Amino acid sequence: MSIITPPEAARAAGLTRQKHAGASATRGKRTAKLAVLHIALALLIAAAAVWAYHFFQPVQFTHPDFDAAAVSGAPEVDERYGYSTLTVDEEYAVQLCGVPANDGQTVELNLTNPADNGVWFRAEVLDEGGETLASTGVLRQGEYLPSVTLSRPLTERETPVTVRIVAYEPDTWQSRGNVNLNLTLYLNFS
Repeated sequence: MSIITPPEAARAAGLTRQKHAGASATRGKRTAKLAVLHIALALLIAAAAVWAYHFFQPVQFTHPDFDAAAVSGAPEVDERYGYSTLTVDEEYAVQLCGVPANDGQTVELNLTNPADNGVWFRAEVLDEGGETLASTGVLRQGEYLPSVTLSRPLTERETPVTVRIVAYEPDTWQSRGNVNLNLTLYLNFS
């Protein structure tokens, strides 16, 4: 009795051996396509991370300077200038002239941060279009700023402006909110 080996039995049955070279080529192509896809995906993720780091990086806050022209104490102001107090909350009040004297470019706001205030603040004077005409440095409690100089002189008899007060928590510089005050500046009012 002769022993038939598996390859001889397969030949006898008319079976041929499968060529693995073709299957390996297909598998190799598929592996190469997957590798290219993975590399492209990794590059896309890296590009998205760089983009996000660039555009969503927290901005470093640089606090404004204290006003060098600030005076300690409170001003003596004639009542015709409408010097009064605007109370925002129990620790946040602003004092200034509602009808400030001016020479057309220097406005005597007498902006005051009361001594018992719990905030520091600064001010911006804006025209009707929102353009900044003047800005101050930060005033600590118990300081006032006698006047601000406008970036351009007043030309109209009456000029509506907004005085924006920007308040900060002392030492931490966290925002305590903004307050907008609408005033009218009367040219050469004294």
